[in-house]
Amino acid sequence: MAALTTAGVLALGLTSCGATSGDSGATSDASASASVEAPVELTQASFVEELAAAQSEAATVHMTMTYSGKGAEAAGLAGAPLEADVDISDPENPAMAMQMDLEGEATDMILADGDFYMSMGESTSGKFLSLAEAGESDNPMAALFQGMGDVMQSSLKDMDPAAQLQGMDGAITSFEKTGTEAVDGVETDVYTILVDATKMTGPQVDDLPEDALAEVGEMEIVYYVDEDDLARKLELTMGSGAEELVMSSMFSGWGEPVDVAAPTGDQLITLDEMMADVAG
Repeated sequence: MAALTTAGVLALGLTSCGATSGDSGATSDASASASVEAPVELTQASFVEELAAAQSEAATVHMTMTYSGKGAEAAGLAGAPLEADVDISDPENPAMAMQMDLEGEATDMILADGDFYMSMGESTSGKFLSLAEAGESDNPMAALFQGMGDVMQSSLKDMDPAAQLQGMDGAITSFEKTGTEAVDGVETDVYTILVDATKMTGPQVDDLPEDALAEVGEMEIVYYVDEDDLARKLELTMGSGAEELVMSSMFSGWGEPVDVAAPTGDQLITLDEMMADVAG
């Protein structure tokens, strides 16, 4: 779950970054009688800046992720769609509600008020486990949940598009507009970008071992960007052969209200209660 959550956040973050920073490339005609800006094709210099600004303004999005490739099949991820509503209107306190079905087990996760809550179907009696509370308990399993919470907190500690931009600076090895395509009835421009994971910096990778990034190597990211500079679709490919993992993400509802609230009262279960139910 920690890996899946990190991957989901990476996909969202990549909608606001992906090239080196620079001038937006927009031009104006001082002699024009009306102030009308013509659409400007994104370039490697303007790509990140324009997408980051659009995402910051929208602040909310619904995303759907699916995994494929031999690596996904080996990990049991193939055919396990993930749905999430995300709110980054306050980048220092992001909120997310995520649902997925992994090997037939429904799993829900909520990030709210700085804490992660996880519901794993029968394993948690249909209730939510607070990872922060579980990590502080005396139960022998506490360290596992504390570790999961630490990984996910690290992956989400800074979703500010500007910070994401800085993290991608210098990691791009190739940038190319590769066509146009309609996504859910919306016309998009398609951009194919290669990213060297070992050159990434910032909160997305700060706590990841260097050897893990080296194993990821170069990632191919294909963006489908609408006229408002918002990503409608993203396809990320890492690894090759038996290790290949393809993550496909669809984005919709940019700027629409989302309702993410932390579970309370009888919606919660403690780690001791969960382990007692499992043992019983």
